[in-house]
Amino acid sequence: MIAWNRLLLLAQTTAESPGAATDPATPAVAPTLGEGLTSYRFGRLEQFDDPRWLWLGVAVAAVLLVLFVVWQYRREHSALPTWATFALGALRLAAFAGAILFFLDPLKRTDQEIVTESRVTVLVDASQSMAVEDEKSGDDGVSRSEAVLQVLADSPLIRELRSQHDVTVKVFDAEVRRIQQWKRDKAATGGRVHSANDAATESNDDGDGARDGGRDEDRDQRSRLFDAGKPIGAETRLGDALAATLAEPVAGQLAGVFAFSDGGQNLGVDPLAVADAAAIAKTPIITVGVGSTAPRRNLRLQELIAPSRAYPEDKVAVRALVQGEGYAGRSFDVELYAREGEGSAEVRIGQESVTLNADGETVPVEFDIEPSVIGRLELEARLVAPPDDQYSDDNRRTAEIDVVETSTKVLLIASGATRDYRFLRNQLKRDRHANVDVWLQMSPPGISQDADKVLQEFPKTKDELFDYDVIVAFDPDWMQLDAQQVDLLEQWVAEEAGGMIVVAGPVHTATWAQSPEHGKIRALYPVEFQRRMGLLDDGLYGSPTPWQIDFTREGMEADFLWLGDTPEENRARWGRFPGVFGCYAVKGPKPGAQVYGRYSDPEAGISTERPVYFADQFYGAGRVFYMGSGELWRLRTLDPGYYERLYTQLVRHVSQGRLLRGSSTGRLLVERDRYFVGDTVVVRAQLSTPDREPLVAPRVSARVTGPNNAGMNVELIADESRPGNFVGQFTVSNEGSYRIELSPPGDPGESLVKRITAAVPDLEFAETRRNEALLTAIAARSGGKYYASPALAANGDSGLPAAGTLIESQAKTEIVRGQPDKAFAESLHRWLLAGICGALCLEWLLRRLLKLA
Repeated sequence: MIAWNRLLLLAQTTAESPGAATDPATPAVAPTLGEGLTSYRFGRLEQFDDPRWLWLGVAVAAVLLVLFVVWQYRREHSALPTWATFALGALRLAAFAGAILFFLDPLKRTDQEIVTESRVTVLVDASQSMAVEDEKSGDDGVSRSEAVLQVLADSPLIRELRSQHDVTVKVFDAEVRRIQQWKRDKAATGGRVHSANDAATESNDDGDGARDGGRDEDRDQRSRLFDAGKPIGAETRLGDALAATLAEPVAGQLAGVFAFSDGGQNLGVDPLAVADAAAIAKTPIITVGVGSTAPRRNLRLQELIAPSRAYPEDKVAVRALVQGEGYAGRSFDVELYAREGEGSAEVRIGQESVTLNADGETVPVEFDIEPSVIGRLELEARLVAPPDDQYSDDNRRTAEIDVVETSTKVLLIASGATRDYRFLRNQLKRDRHANVDVWLQMSPPGISQDADKVLQEFPKTKDELFDYDVIVAFDPDWMQLDAQQVDLLEQWVAEEAGGMIVVAGPVHTATWAQSPEHGKIRALYPVEFQRRMGLLDDGLYGSPTPWQIDFTREGMEADFLWLGDTPEENRARWGRFPGVFGCYAVKGPKPGAQVYGRYSDPEAGISTERPVYFADQFYGAGRVFYMGSGELWRLRTLDPGYYERLYTQLVRHVSQGRLLRGSSTGRLLVERDRYFVGDTVVVRAQLSTPDREPLVAPRVSARVTGPNNAGMNVELIADESRPGNFVGQFTVSNEGSYRIELSPPGDPGESLVKRITAAVPDLEFAETRRNEALLTAIAARSGGKYYASPALAANGDSGLPAAGTLIESQAKTEIVRGQPDKAFAESLHRWLLAGICGALCLEWLLRRLLKLA
């Protein structure tokens, strides 16, 4: 009981946590209704706890009545013929028998047989480590995921399970998703001849058309199985998946669980604790290991990192991240090639050597290049891998750099000369590719600032404002903008792809956030502000000690927030940062906004979630990045270069849309240039006609070309609130480079192009060997069995039977008592009364005819 309660607690915990293993789509399994069973009973018996006493009373009464009748007609025997004695006695006994039967209250009921089928759940690991190709299918190697799905689709395993159980197939990574469900096939014999999906075909015996329909359904089921089982999950939560399955609130006894996995548990609850609870619940877990126990030999280019924008004759650092398994202590060459636009010749611009000191280590290789031609520069890094490298598809990576001639024009706005303002102003002034103007709102007229231009007020015309690429605002007093300037700012962001970095502060944010006249400015921010005055923690700036910024998964992946050249170096540098002392308390992120970091003080905030510290969103064609306080100058205590690097990357990040402002057809935008496999890429397009009017269309289509030239079309749906804006999305399923291309309907000759790269998270590939010890322990502690491969599970071997025959049915049959048949009772009572009255009347008539008193 203790273990079962622990299981329920684990399942509840995982359901309430981010990335919980939940399956809201799974319907409750309804019991099967059997045939109705008609029965006849005495209703009077049901009123007694022990009906034997009633039967004793009825028997005694019957005996006394018989004795009375015998005594009565023996006394009159001398005056009656023999036949009359027996006839009158029989009539009197018939009347008494009818009275006794009426007293017992005969009932007619139709009871229902309820069959609750036994259940079996099959869990299939769909995390990215299942994409490793170390399984065999004939003479070829296949991925672990394909090996499992082929067994489920083609072997007798599912058919054998369906012969005794209802079967549900689910996939899991960070969550659990149901992909197939079958009811028990009572006609199945559990034989070893047909495949799991043959049941659909066998049930159609009405001719060729029926068989064709069965085959179509079979193909559809197979297609759904393989599509939903693609290994794209960034995490493996085996314990969460088992706990959620065991605690699933559906009808029917869970007879057992099958878990197909490589055992790469890297997050979530301990699977062994769930196995202990499963043993108490008498639910065995059959584990099926997938993959090799030997370390793989693979050399790969994890990523090619290059800035999205560069300037002519500027030195640019391009970094290739190399990772290897099975090559510790060996050195390899990395080559970098460049092509200046489509159709131009490829040129090798560098070669560097890299040494891997340990398995799984990520080593950066840096190339310095100096672009000379304005336009798009296409880069490709190639790893010179040895012949024994098991996977050659990951030895190349591509990136693109837009070489632009114009500099970035930045407007700095600050209510006061804070440290962040001063450091950023000086940094931009030193940057020869940036022009910086400032508007120091609380400064007196004529103040001197180290800037290209000092403004006395916010720009009032399009010519003045639309010349800027980026606005950085430190705790600005937006109340100083009139309605026309507010409209102008909103138009600059939404239609001119202006980029904003906005920093909340303790002086002015709480004031303008309550102003009805500044709703359009609040709409620009990716966070929702509290609109109720008097909340104690509005504008909370809280702590006498610093608290680190708690980065989300998206924040750790966002390279524009990196302080280092590799993910590991970035995490280490942010980990050394003591943190900030406060954060403006907001209601939360807006729908569609991306949160990158939160203020980690557990006492801060007005909800269970910590206050948002880093977040951004697209607003029309522009992008707005939000910070919870102006304290990033504290990074300079670690290294002044960290602060300068971070703000340089942020300015470039929010100004992406301005790179294509010279296009006559519009802009194509994504949230970032680098993604992880399994991420969803949101694609936005701002399109116009040749007359520079917003394009009006219900949708447009973009072409996405992925690794190995695999292509697909992505529909971008029109944003009804903003004419000319379109939004769509797709999921990156393989690592490598993706090219997004859109030809506007009004100008098919000019294409908008955006390139992104997708990498595999280290979490899933830090250890790819099958964790046989964990899978064996789960099976042993739950009362199940462990199979070393999907083929052994399907077919068995000399030591173990086929897995489909291991689990016995836990089906239950119950009888639900029906209501008494009122019509039957009324009819029977009428006939009984008629019989009693008839017998007494006939007895009286005979006695009169025989001249008895």
